[in-house]
Amino acid sequence: MKKLIASACAGVAVLAILLVMGLNPAAAEKKAKCPISGKDVDPEVTLNVNGNAIAFCCNGCPKAYKKKYLIKDGGAKECAVSGRPAKAEHNLIHMTAKKVAFCCKNCPKKFAKDKGIEYKDKGPAKCPISGGKAKADHKLVVNGESVYFCCDKCPKKYLANLNLQKGEAEKCPVSGRAIDKETEIIFVTGETKYFCCDNCPKKYIKTEIKAKAVKS
Repeated sequence: MKKLIASACAGVAVLAILLVMGLNPAAAEKKAKCPISGKDVDPEVTLNVNGNAIAFCCNGCPKAYKKKYLIKDGGAKECAVSGRPAKAEHNLIHMTAKKVAFCCKNCPKKFAKDKGIEYKDKGPAKCPISGGKAKADHKLVVNGESVYFCCDKCPKKYLANLNLQKGEAEKCPVSGRAIDKETEIIFVTGETKYFCCDNCPKKYIKTEIKAKAVKS
């Protein structure tokens, strides 16, 4: 009986600690998912994207992630902050997103071919932000791929993670004509930046990423 009481008290204590810390016990047990496969992540397999650690399930998914978001790599030559010789171990991916819209239904195809992206729509499944059931009426097209969400708040968080740039699409990037808003997509690109030391990435994030980010 004393053991049962002790166990119950210990459980209440753990619950109290979680609540004091502002953590939901169920949420505390929820594992992060790989942005490529949707599987549980390996915390040892990560990429530094805009100063945030993005974790994956295996070593193959970071490559798929870079391909999906058109991330190029100029090589570790000069530090992006100091101009000194850079070191391969000091790096981050500077990812940016912008809104693009077209004048007609043909121009998106030409744009996709030129940029090396492919239009895909697998339909709504899980929201990439909440993990809940996605709905067909909450959708973004990102580098040609239809991404569905559970509500109208999650797309804003998703775009913030992609570092959406200020400004609306004004002219079709293919024809230069007036746009049809219904053709709008989010075009994401990125570049791996290298640095000479641990301090330079922090300076770069502050001046080149956070200072220019769209406030959600």
